[in-house]
Amino acid sequence: RVRYRGWCVTLDTNVVPAGAAAAVVTRMRAPFVGRGRFRFKLQRRDLLDALARRLRIHSSETGQSDFDREFVIRSEDDAGVRRLFDSPDIRRLIQSQPSINLEARGDDGPFGARLPAGVDELVLRAPGFVTDAERLRRLFALFALILDRLCETGAARDDEPGVTL
Repeated sequence: RVRYRGWCVTLDTNVVPAGAAAAVVTRMRAPFVGRGRFRFKLQRRDLLDALARRLRIHSSETGQSDFDREFVIRSEDDAGVRRLFDSPDIRRLIQSQPSINLEARGDDGPFGARLPAGVDELVLRAPGFVTDAERLRRLFALFALILDRLCETGAARDDEPGVTL
């Protein structure tokens, strides 16, 4: 755990189901006080995304064509997505990762941790057990920039959320 401004960022590894097997992911998580219900989920485009586009499942765009070709973002707040990913530094750090999953969500779902009302969670996942110190520094820099940007855009406050994961 590391303190960054008013947030407690937790770095850990997690095993997630992957069909008949399981996969290890390295995670960064931080609860934050949300303003409203800005949620998003970002990942690199893949074959499933191509199917989702054919089924006309909505995805948000940042307005940055190179970035939008590489990544899919699911959110109900298209304007919030554009504001968040308007930062060239955030886009550059995301693009530097070979594989990444990033989301702002309300809680861990029915079997995970419950968050109090008004508290959301920022989660970053990278596949595998990341031990490379430089890569971890870049992931943390990205995570911190996103927390800062969520505050700058009005989607979050930098108040202490009163929750430790």
